[in-house]
Amino acid sequence: MSERIIVIGSGPGGYKSAASGAKNGYDVTLIEKSDIGGVCTNTGCIPSKALLSAAELVDSIKGAGRKGVDVTLNSIDFSKVMKNKERAVKISRKGVEKELSESGVNIIQGEAKVNKNKEVEVNGETLVAENIIIATGSEPIVLPFLDVDEENILTNKGALTLDNIPDSMLVIGGGYIGVEMAFFYSSMGTSVTVVELLDSLLPGMDGSLGEEAESMLKRKGVKVITGAKVSSVKGKKPFKALIEGKNSEELEFEKILCSVGRKPSPPEMDLDIISDKGFVITDDFMRTPVDGIYAIGDVTGKGMLAHTAYKQADIVIDTIRGKYTKGFSHHLIPAGVFTHPEIASVGLSEEDAKNAYNDVRTSSFPVSALGRGNATGERTGFAKIVCADDRVIGMHLVCPGATDIIMEGTVAMQKGLKPEDMADMIHPHPTYSEAIKEAAERL
Repeated sequence: MSERIIVIGSGPGGYKSAASGAKNGYDVTLIEKSDIGGVCTNTGCIPSKALLSAAELVDSIKGAGRKGVDVTLNSIDFSKVMKNKERAVKISRKGVEKELSESGVNIIQGEAKVNKNKEVEVNGETLVAENIIIATGSEPIVLPFLDVDEENILTNKGALTLDNIPDSMLVIGGGYIGVEMAFFYSSMGTSVTVVELLDSLLPGMDGSLGEEAESMLKRKGVKVITGAKVSSVKGKKPFKALIEGKNSEELEFEKILCSVGRKPSPPEMDLDIISDKGFVITDDFMRTPVDGIYAIGDVTGKGMLAHTAYKQADIVIDTIRGKYTKGFSHHLIPAGVFTHPEIASVGLSEEDAKNAYNDVRTSSFPVSALGRGNATGERTGFAKIVCADDRVIGMHLVCPGATDIIMEGTVAMQKGLKPEDMADMIHPHPTYSEAIKEAAERL
């Protein structure tokens, strides 16, 4: 009988590790308490990007006249926008289910509890395995004064399932979820206000990206309030929200979206492997303090993104196989914000680099100075490179396709390239990627 692996959670890390384990000859059981595919497939990456694609189309139609195309946006059939989003979700979920089925993974619908001696309880049955992979993801953080019903007071889940376009919406939190939803609903015609506690949007990313995101939102008519907090929400539609900052004010909104971050969602366990912040403790090979028990994805707190979980899944299966690869590299995780144009980043921000290195150099080049920018009329965006010790340690982009182009920065960092190495690469013309070459030449 082949060695057994139990995977708890079917998000990106869960289904990737389950399918990979089965393909490598292990007897794999995947336990999922909700929909196959996890948050990313059902209430995160896939549905949000489907909606944002509709918003991009709306914005393109509105701006078509500037390029001599006479077209009018007559109306938005919001129900069809949502149906298209559901279609994308169903296709993605079926794709995951097909991969698991073809790989020979046994799926159990139920909620798991992890006990000592590598026992997992589910649906009244106790399963035992040599290896257990915890991939249960995360859930939204909700402010204590908010009564979330996913109809009027929303998390990301509710924001993706509304029946009608709201007249007004308050977005609490200016991270990537808040910024993306502000873009979507403002394109749909909603009057949106974003409130961020810190002094810049997209906290944790390079400050220049947050500044650009704020400018982009304001050009869409979004009201952005930074360095402020929402201290209370009262009444029923319209809700009265007290916003406290440099100038405190009480404003009314039809809908309120809470997007202040996410917290780990570990399964019930009789194991001492949880940190003070609630994350499952792991090393760089995703091993917990208990031999044979691993954790991957959001539940570990190590880069809460789908592609992070994919990579961690590869590492775990290689570790179980005894094929030790390099451990998980936190600094090589690219991140994207699917606005219009897109925002992407990898490596250290300028601010973090200056805290870590003595000699930090940066260079930026604007999209508006590119041939592609001139040809398309795109005036927004730039490429920024951060260097230290004569190596590229960070790259930050704002341009159409930035979430694809950012891989150039990931490769540069993984291979230890110098700025002149990047400048020496032949970039196709005219493209937005040329901004990277131009920035590198100026270092």
